[in-house]
Amino acid sequence: MLYLLGTRGTLPVSGQRFVKYGGNTTCLMTPIDEKSCIIFDGGTGIMSLNKYNNFEEYHIFLTHLHWDHIVGVPIFQAFYNHKKKIHIYLENKPTLQSTDILEVLFNPPFFPVPRNKLRAEITMNLIDTGDQFSFPGIDIHAAEGNHPDGVMMYKIIYPDKSVLFTSDYEHGTPVDDFLIEFAYGCDYLIYDTTYHPDEYAGKSGMSRVGWGHSTYQQGIEFVKKANVKNLVMTHHNPDYDDITLDEMGIMARRQFANTFVAYDGMVI
Repeated sequence: MLYLLGTRGTLPVSGQRFVKYGGNTTCLMTPIDEKSCIIFDGGTGIMSLNKYNNFEEYHIFLTHLHWDHIVGVPIFQAFYNHKKKIHIYLENKPTLQSTDILEVLFNPPFFPVPRNKLRAEITMNLIDTGDQFSFPGIDIHAAEGNHPDGVMMYKIIYPDKSVLFTSDYEHGTPVDDFLIEFAYGCDYLIYDTTYHPDEYAGKSGMSRVGWGHSTYQQGIEFVKKANVKNLVMTHHNPDYDDITLDEMGIMARRQFANTFVAYDGMVI
């Protein structure tokens, strides 16, 4: 099973207008067994894993290093437990000055706990597009998407289903053709639908073209071309409340019936 622990983008939100879909930023988790799990991104949704003490080993695959996808890492309690093992996977980018992002995240005065106070056994792994990883019952294929500063897409393959998690993605480049090929035949595409199509096009204000995100309309085009069974809308705009997301879900299902609006706690 794949648990969607955080489904917002850009910023976490709270309040009565955001109860149905939740307000945590991106984080997904799938168990390997009773003692280990795989995590995708470290947004504020990772906080919900603090209450599960059975896991001893974590494999954290980061799509990219924008704040909404890593802001929950410093409050992930496993980093402070000497009995835990944490493996972090991130894109191998020549522009990175340091492969240890923890030196940045755990760094006073921006966070009061310095890197040398962490107690878990931590390993860093640089990955490239085309890399594949095998765990008991789960295979992961990595590929580069389209987003400012770069982003990794992860295809998660189980014995009975396959899921492509695209995180942050903007359509309109040659990467689209690769995404369709990469996603072909998957059971689920978890896709960046940050903007309503009209807002993306600038019909109600400033255009969002070039901002690194996409729409449900484009996600529907991808699943149809790639013969994907289900579309999951995610990376919700922090300005979009429950009513707005309900309306977007209705409009999307008119074009593709198997469309679902992701919410914090959703299970695939």
